[in-house]
Amino acid sequence: MGFFKPFDMPTGAVIPDREIDIRTLGAVEGGQVKNTAVIRAAIDTLAEQGGGRVVIPAGRWLTGPIRFRSGIELHLERGCEVLFSTDKEDYLPAVFTLYEGMRCYTYAAQLYAHQCHDIAVTGEGTFNGQGFVWWYMASMYREGVQDLHDAGESRRPVEQRVYDTEAQGLRPGLLHFVDCQNVLIEGCTFKFSPFWTVHPTWCENIIVRNIRVCNPYDHAPNTDGCNLEGCKRGLVDGIWADTGDDAVCLKAGRDEDGRQQNRPCEDIVLRNIVANRSHGGITIGSEMSSGVRNIYVDGCEFLQNFIGIWIKTAPERGGYVRDVEFHNIKIGKLRHQGICFTMGYYVDDYAPDDFPHMPVVENILVEDFSCEYAGVAVKIEGCQNAPMRNIRLKNVTATGGVNVETAHVSNLCMENVNFI
Repeated sequence: MGFFKPFDMPTGAVIPDREIDIRTLGAVEGGQVKNTAVIRAAIDTLAEQGGGRVVIPAGRWLTGPIRFRSGIELHLERGCEVLFSTDKEDYLPAVFTLYEGMRCYTYAAQLYAHQCHDIAVTGEGTFNGQGFVWWYMASMYREGVQDLHDAGESRRPVEQRVYDTEAQGLRPGLLHFVDCQNVLIEGCTFKFSPFWTVHPTWCENIIVRNIRVCNPYDHAPNTDGCNLEGCKRGLVDGIWADTGDDAVCLKAGRDEDGRQQNRPCEDIVLRNIVANRSHGGITIGSEMSSGVRNIYVDGCEFLQNFIGIWIKTAPERGGYVRDVEFHNIKIGKLRHQGICFTMGYYVDDYAPDDFPHMPVVENILVEDFSCEYAGVAVKIEGCQNAPMRNIRLKNVTATGGVNVETAHVSNLCMENVNFI
């Protein structure tokens, strides 16, 4: 018996049949002249007519951040590369966003939408975030990140959480759609993101299909491939990722601010994911304080990752992860765990016995799973006063330096599990 319950699959965006090629409004190809105003004019013109497609043809096109309106599709033709500006001032004034699961105002994402419906990003071209001008902020500047953590825990009003200077250390993502309905992201390549790459947040009826994410594995920090945060009714079908953090991740807000949001991530199907190099292949958490439920993962391959399947949370998170199924997962050689479910992600110096807000992890199935090698094949780690519950492993074959590590698990069922 499984845990996942089928739902009406998403249908994505409906875009009117009209279009504008940015060259007709005076766009300049070559990657030297900013086309921000031209692209904005194309979006505004179509939006005032009820929507349509903005076409960016083959060539190299420089722009500042692109802000969507309802009914707009941004289409990149084959051979097109959109280069985003390296001038940080272009990403101001600050806009409403979520940074590591916490609400605030900071730099606009390079592709940004807020409270829009029927929006799409399609085509065979490439978005180049030129993130090298942002990556150093991860290690040099943390003042704003720490202040944001404090603001979330103290429930400081969101309007007072404004981080609009380089020294505060909050980087923009490449694509961040917030509180939108009917979303399609299809076909494009996203590379050199400043921060999380494709990040739909609080979106409903969303499809992400056949995209590539390419961020330098060893020096592009926190450049997760595709993060669905607090989304409802979503399909991610076909991602190839080589990136500097997790490949595909489900999230739902962080700690007290996440619990206030009450935006669970639910009714999501993930399939046909290939992670070449990443930290986690498929990850849930660690920001999951509004809850993650009813998730189905199928047909994925992880090649050179730290961890294959990873559910990570910590005592201060609260929330839940429940009713999750993983099917047909094939893994190569991993540095750490093939399967890792842990409440021990103590990134904020909480000890296991603090228990301020214990999360719930229950009703998890892994079926038809193979792993060529992992340091630990299977690790399942609850906490003494909050054991994980109803964990099922079926048709699992794995080779590990250590076969199994478990702690504080209730009703762990293993059927046809082979360690070689």
